[in-house]
Amino acid sequence: MSRAGHRTSICLPEPFADPAVCRTQIENAIEIAWNPASGQALKGQAFEFLNQLRTDPQAWQVCTALFTRTPRASEVVRLVSLEIINNAVQSQAVDAASLGFLKQSFLEYIGRIYSGEAREPVDPPGLQNKLTQTLTYLFVHLYKEGWESFIDDFLALAQKDNNLPGVVMYLRLLGSIHDEIADLMLSRPDNEAKRNNDLKDLVRDRDMAKIAQSWKDLIARYSNQNDAVVESTLKTVGKWVSWIDIHLVINQEMLNLLLPLVGRTSASGGEDKVRDAAVDTFTEIVAKKMKAGDKIEMISFLSLQEIATQLLASPPLNEWKGTPRYDTDLAESVAKLVNTVMADVVRVLEDSKVSNETRASAEQLLRGFLPSLLRLFADEYDEVCSTVIPSLTDLLTFLRKVGQLPPTYSEMLPPILNAIVLKMRYDETSNWGHEDEQTDEAEFQDLRKKLQILQKSVASVDENLCIEFLSNLVANMFTTLEQQGSQMDWRDLDLALHEIYLFGELALPNMGLAQKSQPNTVAVERLGVMMSKMVESGKNTGSRAVAFANWTQASPTTLTLRSSSSTWRSARDTTTSSWTSTATSPRCSKTLSGWCITTTSGSEPGLGTCSTASSRR
Repeated sequence: MSRAGHRTSICLPEPFADPAVCRTQIENAIEIAWNPASGQALKGQAFEFLNQLRTDPQAWQVCTALFTRTPRASEVVRLVSLEIINNAVQSQAVDAASLGFLKQSFLEYIGRIYSGEAREPVDPPGLQNKLTQTLTYLFVHLYKEGWESFIDDFLALAQKDNNLPGVVMYLRLLGSIHDEIADLMLSRPDNEAKRNNDLKDLVRDRDMAKIAQSWKDLIARYSNQNDAVVESTLKTVGKWVSWIDIHLVINQEMLNLLLPLVGRTSASGGEDKVRDAAVDTFTEIVAKKMKAGDKIEMISFLSLQEIATQLLASPPLNEWKGTPRYDTDLAESVAKLVNTVMADVVRVLEDSKVSNETRASAEQLLRGFLPSLLRLFADEYDEVCSTVIPSLTDLLTFLRKVGQLPPTYSEMLPPILNAIVLKMRYDETSNWGHEDEQTDEAEFQDLRKKLQILQKSVASVDENLCIEFLSNLVANMFTTLEQQGSQMDWRDLDLALHEIYLFGELALPNMGLAQKSQPNTVAVERLGVMMSKMVESGKNTGSRAVAFANWTQASPTTLTLRSSSSTWRSARDTTTSSWTSTATSPRCSKTLSGWCITTTSGSEPGLGTCSTASSRR
């Protein structure tokens, strides 16, 4: 087959009738298939040839020679050659002797290219990834018997002086081995799951101690010299820690290496991937499954409360808040750590079988981590806030199950409720009515739905607290409106209206066709006061911004507020000026701001015209 002009057809030769011809045939087919200038007919022949090649029981031998030869074939030829080899190994199309041949061929190639003494350059990153995959498949098939020294062979490369390519290949392999045999996110057939468990047992027995020691050696050797190596090592530790003896990682020697990385500061204020990876490593360590008492003891031993507090007080997360230098990546890493710790602590408290000593320690950690949780929950970036919502949800669920709360628990609720309500407010970067940022607006409304669930959870724990808190909040907002009029920040007014809407659901739950619970008398009374205050504020200020509505000139006698689920109506007694609230079931479409507001009087009704705000980080 000639590449000149791409005119010749492709035919599959007899297997190894002439190895040199076969290699040329395969190489040309790959070049034609991936050449944009190739004609469609010839390219179709090339792909058909390669598809046949994948099923040929001996094609892997030719492809091995194509990959390892000197001078090198093109990158695409070598990449496809590895794919054909991988397919043969995975499909078990090669016997034990053939696997041994592959082992020897690739071991010689690795020694030639990744020993630190090679005259040839190392493979480009994409090709290294594919080569790592090939070696991982060989590990799976030969580590038990046939290549028992697999870890030793690659560790020896990493331990050589000034051999960065060997270090990178070693770490790549460790990460790939974990993904192949220990990644719990992948569902595997029973036979593969058993095989992987057997391999993990073998690794733990044969090589785990020396692997753990190699991590410490690499961090010590490359700290302040090569951040990429340190970051890769930390990520490897984070992967492997879920299935190895925790004491191989949780020891003073390792902590002495990790803590300086967590506390590392950058003078430029830029992102620090090593520091973020170190925080993520602690998160993975905490996430490891273990007994309740051991988990609480480990959290205390690692001083994670102090670590989280110090990170949140560091310049990237404190001094630079509200500036472009604010480190959102670090904030998310700390949020993951705090969320994981809090979820585990709550899980321990929910366990009725834990000892009193363990429970006391867990309660102390709960109180200690709560300020960090609320700080991250209140973060201006919603991605950071959303990261800790799961553990806050777990905490509120636990408190609801407790029943009558002791003071140590009840004192947690006010700051939690305050944080939830403030997070429902549009931030200072939001702009009124910018329709070109509808995606941000939709994301914020989605966040508000999550926050509404949290607020309802607080109400289910302490309903009176919510009634008092929200009543005071709305009253203060409308008092501010009367004082400032149109000068009032629209974000505060929007928050007050949104909370009235949520308060209505608290006061008159399930007020549809099938009522499941009775209205809360106190809350209904407060709702009437809120709506009365809203109307009076609108009359007194005369502002079009008031309640997002244009009121009629006549004093309204009925105020109707409709949401997607219920309608709340307040009727004003013209003699006493008092308001009473009732609920009806008709539904109407919900506006973006949450309300349809209608006032009626002796004259024509005034229809509320609702608006919304856009732009959310």
